[in-house]
Amino acid sequence: MRLEPSEEMMYRRMDWKERLLLLFPLLGILASVGLLMIGDGCWRICGMVIVGMAAGAFVVVWVVYQGIQRQIMPIANCFLEVQRDCFVAVQPFRDGEYESCRIYFEEIEGLIEGKKGFYVRISGEGRSVVQRKERGRVMFVSSEGYDGKKFGVMCEKIKRRIQMEEKMYVIEKTD
Repeated sequence: MRLEPSEEMMYRRMDWKERLLLLFPLLGILASVGLLMIGDGCWRICGMVIVGMAAGAFVVVWVVYQGIQRQIMPIANCFLEVQRDCFVAVQPFRDGEYESCRIYFEEIEGLIEGKKGFYVRISGEGRSVVQRKERGRVMFVSSEGYDGKKFGVMCEKIKRRIQMEEKMYVIEKTD
């Protein structure tokens, strides 16, 4: 079974980025009004408050804008696929980099579902491969871009395969 994300998620991020760009000139106008009030003399304190608020809002909008811009990237080659003995995922990470994994079911120590995907804990050194900047034994598989029901079915399928591997391992060990 293979899932491919829709590009709607990236289009929503691009829309947010454009909306944030509209705030920069508005904050500049607000700061200009505050400076005019400071120059008037009798509205000096009110003008300083307005300029301070505009500057603070500008910093917040800039940080959010940079965060969204880092996450906008093509998702043409991204997918989540369950194979016979493993699952494979390729997903956007940030700054134009992708993370991918091939995780074998017998090497999975645990799977925890969250609102925006699931976490997989991988046992020590084995055949499983995780390619990303931050190395670790935990991989987050994001549900962003996928149909919610299909992603849930995929997650259940992975859970069943993990349980099957655990039963097979117990049977092999007892013999």
